[in-house]
Amino acid sequence: MRVLRRALHLRAFHLSVAALALAAVPALAQQPAQQPASPPPTFPDLELAGAEGGALRLSQLKGNVVLLNVWATWCGPCRMELPIVQKLYDKYSDRNFVILAVNVDADRQRVDPFLKRYNISLPVYFAAPEDAGQMTALGIPTTFLLSGERRILDSQVGYAPEVEEHWKQLIERNSRPRKPVR
Repeated sequence: MRVLRRALHLRAFHLSVAALALAAVPALAQQPAQQPASPPPTFPDLELAGAEGGALRLSQLKGNVVLLNVWATWCGPCRMELPIVQKLYDKYSDRNFVILAVNVDADRQRVDPFLKRYNISLPVYFAAPEDAGQMTALGIPTTFLLSGERRILDSQVGYAPEVEEHWKQLIERNSRPRKPVR
C-alpha cells in the first residue's frame, strides 16, 4: 500500500511539473474567452525534513500562502535570490505567509556555514532525493508560490531581480494579516 501511495505521489508531482512547463509557454497557456480557466495545479503534499529536526508536510500549512524556494550552497543565482527571500520572510512575518527554504546539497554540513556567511535566518528543510530531483528538473533556484490550498500561484526557475516586486504583489493579494493572540 505504501509503495502504491508513493507511486501516486510521484505521478501527481510529475503532472504538476508538466503543468508548470506548459504554463511557461504563453501561446499554450492562453485559452479562448468562452472557456472558463481551469484552476491552477495543486502542489504535491511533500514531507520535508527540518534542519533542526522533525518533519513537516505541506498539508500542515493549509490556509497559509507558502513560498517554497529550492536552493543549494554551490548555486550562484541562489546566492543572489536568497537575500530577497529573506527580505520577504522578514517583511511578511505578520501574515499567513510561510517560507520553506529547501536545500538540495548532497553535503548538508555546508548549509549552516553558508547561512551564517550570508546572514540568512530562514527555516531550512530538506526534501527526499526523488522529490528534490523533480523540483529542480528545470534548474535552480526554483521557487513555487502556493495558495493556502497548495494551488500553484507562481513558479520561477533561475534568478531575476524583478521577481521581488512580483512576489510581493502576489503575497499581498493572497495573504492576510494574522489575528492578534489574546
